[in-house]
Amino acid sequence: MVSLNRDTLSNKVLEGERISSDEAIELYSLPLEELGALADVRRNLAKEKSYGGRGREIVTYIADRNINYTNVCNVYCKFCAFYRTERDEDHYVLSLAQIDQKLDELTAAG
Repeated sequence: MVSLNRDTLSNKVLEGERISSDEAIELYSLPLEELGALADVRRNLAKEKSYGGRGREIVTYIADRNINYTNVCNVYCKFCAFYRTERDEDHYVLSLAQIDQKLDELTAAG
């Protein structure tokens, strides 16, 4: 692995240039505070340039849905409060029609 000067690598990141796998590993070896500060500066620079210079004014969101087609599980994780066994009264497995209905609801929500 070729070792780059820290400043050279930091400048490359701040300029938004692509980095190699080796350079990414080198960044990963930086102290967490230094890596976080570098990432924060780069994120702010990217925001300033995005959306025609209005990147700091724009808020975006995503409508996301995870369709849990069943809560039946046989792993029995100690931390999971979601799973049920087939013997539990409140277990469920959705039919294809029920899954289609949930997809329709998601589509209608935008």
